[in-house]
Amino acid sequence: MNGLLIAAKIEWLKIKKARIFMISVAAVCLLPCVCALFLAILQNPNSAAGGILAQKAQIAGAADWISYFGLLNEMMSVGGILIFGFIAAWAFGREYSDRTAKDLFAMPVTRYIIVLAKYIALTVWSLLLTIIALVVAVALGLLINPPEFSFAALLRGSGIFIISALLTLPLITPVSFFASFGKGYLSPLGFIIFTILFAQVAEIVGIGGYCPWNLSAVFTGVAKDDVSAAGYLLYVFLILLGLAATLAWWRFADQKN
Repeated sequence: MNGLLIAAKIEWLKIKKARIFMISVAAVCLLPCVCALFLAILQNPNSAAGGILAQKAQIAGAADWISYFGLLNEMMSVGGILIFGFIAAWAFGREYSDRTAKDLFAMPVTRYIIVLAKYIALTVWSLLLTIIALVVAVALGLLINPPEFSFAALLRGSGIFIISALLTLPLITPVSFFASFGKGYLSPLGFIIFTILFAQVAEIVGIGGYCPWNLSAVFTGVAKDDVSAAGYLLYVFLILLGLAATLAWWRFADQKN
């Protein structure tokens, strides 16, 4: 256990000192900023920011708290896959791109511990980004002050946002495998793009409830499909498969860097 905690602290130090940390914070803050912009335009449709932006802002619905959080959760269902997947690709892929993977094996811990430590650090990172995005969203919402404010609506919207992030976060396990298997960033980023497109196609053809990457969208109400027991099983199976494949790769694959 001590070895796992020490390895996790090392991974967290790597994250904090990397430029991508602040880039990820900026990226996740973009979600509530865009939602707040649409909300402000809906409240003032005749302002100088009207025109094309006013038409685009109609996707947010009404200028109230419920629609505001609805749009935020919709963006999180897709943005979470991109942001969480990107940082997972960086955490595993950088070891090969920077040729530091072989140095990890000099640590007095097993390769399983190294992988688990990365997952712990990624979980902390992702949860921190989620909290930052939520705080920014609430602050901007209070600043714009749309009608129909209530603590019940605020708590409900915040709860859905957090659960949406928690449903998206475990899907980094297959991304980490492709980053390890591809020994860099290109393979996992290609996989992330594929998953987003696949989720859209699955919803169009009516099987979105069976697509693991659609689970968050279904929960937030973005996707109209219902998730069956088989859909939940596929979601859990994909996460465990990605975890097992990543652990197996780091344990048994030839590590030539």
